[in-house]
Amino acid sequence: MEPKQKTIMLVGRRPQKAWNPPAAETPPQLYLYNSFTRKKELFVPLNPKQVKWYICGPTVYDSSHIGHARAYLSFDILRRVLQDYFGYDIQYIMNITDIDDKIIKRARQLYLLENYTSGEFGELSITKVIKDTLSALDKFKNKCIDETDPDKKNMLADMCAGVNVAVKKLECSLLQSEQQETEKSKNELLHAAKDVLSDWLDSLYKHTVNDLAVFDRLAKKYENEFLCDMASLNVLPPTVLTRVSEYIPEIIAYVEKIIDNGYGYVTKDGSVYFDTVKFDNSEKHSYCKLVPEAFADNEQLMKNMRESEGDLSMGNLEVRINDL
Repeated sequence: MEPKQKTIMLVGRRPQKAWNPPAAETPPQLYLYNSFTRKKELFVPLNPKQVKWYICGPTVYDSSHIGHARAYLSFDILRRVLQDYFGYDIQYIMNITDIDDKIIKRARQLYLLENYTSGEFGELSITKVIKDTLSALDKFKNKCIDETDPDKKNMLADMCAGVNVAVKKLECSLLQSEQQETEKSKNELLHAAKDVLSDWLDSLYKHTVNDLAVFDRLAKKYENEFLCDMASLNVLPPTVLTRVSEYIPEIIAYVEKIIDNGYGYVTKDGSVYFDTVKFDNSEKHSYCKLVPEAFADNEQLMKNMRESEGDLSMGNLEVRINDL
């Protein structure tokens, strides 16, 4: 008997569907304002995935203020955008200026004021405090007169007025022979006149301060305070934190090279200045590349010098006005 044949039903075959590959998203492109070309340019880092970012840290001679908060919060926002939206690996390097004219002067002033209030310069009698404060105030008023910035001038004038009020209050307490109130008024005067007195003491005794720990202590105090302030504002910490004091040998070698190249000179007090005239006359260099129209704007230059280089760098008769 022959086996039965199976009937095979051919089901309609389904054709292979076309594959629709996912389209690669076009990565976002970053355009930044180029100070040199004065227009927005496509940002192209040397390493496509990494951005090495240097940011100038504070000069730590005093407490941080609202200007610091604005600056570092702004940079923190930009950093987070580059990191979280554009996906860059950010190496964020901040340098702390812990050696500077302002730090040197401020540290000396606070050190001398501390010695003064603790009696290192003699017994701190009521009459001595009043006499010294008035002497200091006379000198400080000249600083107020010479100030050209309107806001700073008003600030200095307010300081002088506050000291005058505190002096009169102490004199009244002294006349009324109220010992407890007199001591309180003396302390109030010392507090109100701390900037006036410290500036005056510095003019008299700055040559006596030679302990380097005095300057280091002040810089460390305000550096730590600044970092705590940034943490309170939720500003991301830098990837690397450096300090000027950590690179003194390199800085000395750098300055020596500038002198060897003929663009630096040493004054009698040991300071080294950059010869801007010789640099400008050189065919190899062109000064004011970013803002050529600012060339020879001496008024703005002097204002910037006071802010950046410090008053200790100003008024030296051995140097030209543009040298720094």
